[in-house]
Amino acid sequence: MKYTPYTMNDVYQGENKNLFTVISTFAGGGGSSTGYRLAGGKILAINEFVQAARETYAANYPSTPIIPDDIKKLSGADILEVAGVAVGELDLLDGSPPCSAFSIAGRGFTHHGGSHKAGYGKSKHYSDEQDVENIEDLFFEFLRVAKDIQPKVIIGENVKGLTIGEAKEYYHRIINEFDNIGYDVCSKVLNAKHFGVAQSRTRTIFIALRKDITAKVGMSFMNIHSVFPTESKEIIPLGEALEDLELDKDEVTMLTEKWVKTAFHKKTGHKFPQNPDKVISGEQIGKKNLHFSCKKTSALVPAPTITAMGSAMTTGGAVHWCEDRKFTIKELMRITSLPDDFKLTGTFNQKAERCGRMVPSLMMKAIAESVYNKVLSKL
Repeated sequence: MKYTPYTMNDVYQGENKNLFTVISTFAGGGGSSTGYRLAGGKILAINEFVQAARETYAANYPSTPIIPDDIKKLSGADILEVAGVAVGELDLLDGSPPCSAFSIAGRGFTHHGGSHKAGYGKSKHYSDEQDVENIEDLFFEFLRVAKDIQPKVIIGENVKGLTIGEAKEYYHRIINEFDNIGYDVCSKVLNAKHFGVAQSRTRTIFIALRKDITAKVGMSFMNIHSVFPTESKEIIPLGEALEDLELDKDEVTMLTEKWVKTAFHKKTGHKFPQNPDKVISGEQIGKKNLHFSCKKTSALVPAPTITAMGSAMTTGGAVHWCEDRKFTIKELMRITSLPDDFKLTGTFNQKAERCGRMVPSLMMKAIAESVYNKVLSKL
């Protein structure tokens, strides 16, 4: 399968179709919003509490109203007023509440005997902001706002770890709360690599239909799983997705110099084979339990999950398959399936973090198209 680059002009053309309306919470730098726009969605307003993320969003979508407050301080009425729609009129409410207590991306705590519950109820550092209290409660804040807004469809995104081990208790609480606020919900763990993204990134996706909408489109809670998009068996190798990029030579030099100076590279990283036929973790070549978060990519398969911390100039994360360096910003944008001319703002690490936190745009496009075709277009 071949990766097809695209630009912001393609995004604007998609949004101009105005097929359905969207409000996005926890919108980040705009990865999900880009996918909705590609699918024909009109973004009426977004909510994001991290300033650096809001700056990136505004650089790409300056006409979209941005609500900067913490969602805990907002009511659905506050958001509807900014968006200019009434209760029950909105087609789709989107939200990707951060939930680091359940993340398994780095495999640090689960792989080495840790516990999800050890992180419950504690403040967590999130992005450039101060520590966030009870970050695991944010999904319920999202549903509280959803109850006020009463959209026809809700799409929620969270980490795969939400469905594993001790976190299942929390997962079932979420399912029950959807029912309590009047929605039929289904969930599925999707991998971005099955939707035209050169990255193996698994996420738990919730799709919920307001109960009157379920009836109108001839579905029931027993078969709403059919709303999910079909997964492609064809995948895009990382090397194919990046092969035509023109990189900034100074940026490549800077990344190389910083990487080869790291203690990890001097002790262990230099042992990584060049051009491996599969992704290789630091544990496979170094001391067990020490470098589990570092991975040598392969040009022949999708990239491993790109994380906020791992994309920055740190020891962990994904490194280039045949060069001793981390990935450039242009490469990270392709791995996240952003438009080639998407604007990322801030420092290198802030730009890398935006990519590491985004829902891949082409994955969200596929989800949104499926929801529109199977539900919203029938109303």
